[in-house]
Amino acid sequence: MTAADLRNRQELFYRLIDQVEKDYYLYFGLKSIQKGLSYTESIYDHFKLSSETLGLSFNEDSDLPQEIRDLILNEYHGVFLNEKQIS
Repeated sequence: MTAADLRNRQELFYRLIDQVEKDYYLYFGLKSIQKGLSYTESIYDHFKLSSETLGLSFNEDSDLPQEIRDLILNEYHGVFLNEKQIS
């Protein structure tokens, strides 16, 4: 896989995760209010995608529900492991 392929896969992954965040915008808004945050929490506050190894890891303090974690993992596997078609 070339560097351009990897970059395209990262961009695809982030587009898919952006959609997950949009689908759960009420969850993130309400969770931010419950936590007393002055900003709306983001899905990206809960995990990291290593630009070097492309490994995905959830932050230790992440309180994401399993349903959202599973969606992130499914998109990750689809893009990086199953080689989902890039469009």
